[in-house]
Amino acid sequence: QKVTFPQAVMTGLGKGQGLFFPEKLSPLENIPGLLEMDFVSRSSVILQHLVGESMAVDVLQAGVKRAFNFPVKLEPVSPGVHALELFHGPSLAFKDFGARFMAQCLASFNANKKTTILTATSGDTGAAVALAFYGQPGIDVVVLYPQGKITPLQEKLFCTLGGNIRTIAI
Repeated sequence: QKVTFPQAVMTGLGKGQGLFFPEKLSPLENIPGLLEMDFVSRSSVILQHLVGESMAVDVLQAGVKRAFNFPVKLEPVSPGVHALELFHGPSLAFKDFGARFMAQCLASFNANKKTTILTATSGDTGAAVALAFYGQPGIDVVVLYPQGKITPLQEKLFCTLGGNIRTIAI
């Protein structure tokens, strides 16, 4: 199934519940230069490389800046080895990275058309998706979660938002 990047974002899953993947992955140039950039700038360059002309450069850069508006910490482990801490986002989960960029892309491609996202969670995914889409015009989110089977903190992260976020304990 061949689709454009905007079509993949708007569709979600491919036929047979498959994932979309770029048809061609060309090598990035100037890796040392990328490593000298801050996280948002580097992410913008890499993502623009992947999506090509599917998204205007200024739209992508603004979306990346809005998506990654939390600390991204690289901690030294040993000489030449670092660990990227992925728990500093709003939901305290690595899923903030993907969910927040996806929310920015969907908002950009959606043109304020009424859209509902349905997600199910065992905790982290629901919080990341709910917080990523919270307040996005035209986009409602319904989060299904197992009643009594997630931590109180996880439940508070997405069940207290209101607005365009609706939660249902199952």
